[in-house]
Amino acid sequence: MDAPLVVWRFTDGKPGHDRQTAGLLHALAAWRPLAIHTIPVGPLRVSWWGVLRRRLPALLSTLPKPGLLVGAGHGCERTLLAARRACNAPSVYLMKPGLPLACFDLCLVPRHDDVAAGPAVELTQGVLNDLVPGTGPRDGPVPILVGGPSKHHGWDEAALLRQIASLVFGSRERHFVISDSRRTPAATSAQLATFAQRGVSVISHRDVGPDWLRDTLGHAADAWVTADSVSMLFEALTAGCAVGVLEVPVLREDRITSIAPLLVRDGVVASLGQWLAGSRLPRAAQPLAEAARCAAIVDARLLRAAAP
Repeated sequence: MDAPLVVWRFTDGKPGHDRQTAGLLHALAAWRPLAIHTIPVGPLRVSWWGVLRRRLPALLSTLPKPGLLVGAGHGCERTLLAARRACNAPSVYLMKPGLPLACFDLCLVPRHDDVAAGPAVELTQGVLNDLVPGTGPRDGPVPILVGGPSKHHGWDEAALLRQIASLVFGSRERHFVISDSRRTPAATSAQLATFAQRGVSVISHRDVGPDWLRDTLGHAADAWVTADSVSMLFEALTAGCAVGVLEVPVLREDRITSIAPLLVRDGVVASLGQWLAGSRLPRAAQPLAEAARCAAIVDARLLRAAAP
């Protein structure tokens, strides 16, 4: 058996960024054994002088030499570049970088970030995540995942509650679980609790573990997500759910606010209006599997190509 590939996985501590790199490496592990070292970038204090001199912080000197470098989040960019220069190992950055694209060997950039594809840029359908399709029966409750206001989306609590009521009370199967999130206003969370009744449960994100969303989506045939929650939209699609979208106000027309409408336009997901008019939620022949697709690209372009 081949020796494990040593991977330095840089993290800025943000859960969304960590899920991206975790998803890629989980998929890459299907291609070859990995020895992953997760490295918080906060304590490293990498300077531009260190980058230019190809010097790494002493904290990294005790680690085995990497065969692959991975990071997501702007806080990781400088450290990832420094490690690439010092260790002469291929690097993968999972976002649109602030630094020039040429600073990394491969950038996995969501298509909505409006970056041109190229030899060092692979466009992805949404951001990567660490979900996988459920393998058991999909007989769990239908999750209704509620986000919150952001710099892209506003919030209309009354309109959202009406949409949820139409969904819950307009369905023959009232087997739902409603969950808020870290961005959900406290007043909205309190109102969501009023839906708790026979066949409908309400759960706060504060009361569940880190695997709750993965397990819930893995056992659900359908899922509903508010339009502001882009990551959860793609997580539900990756888990193999048929997905519906609940509308929220748009503060400005930009690449983020266009994602849900474009998914509806392309028939990937459905709006509540389409569902109330009698349409079924669209179900893909195969779940979204961007992490697996990108892992195959990393293996072919960076690892096999570099093998002696």
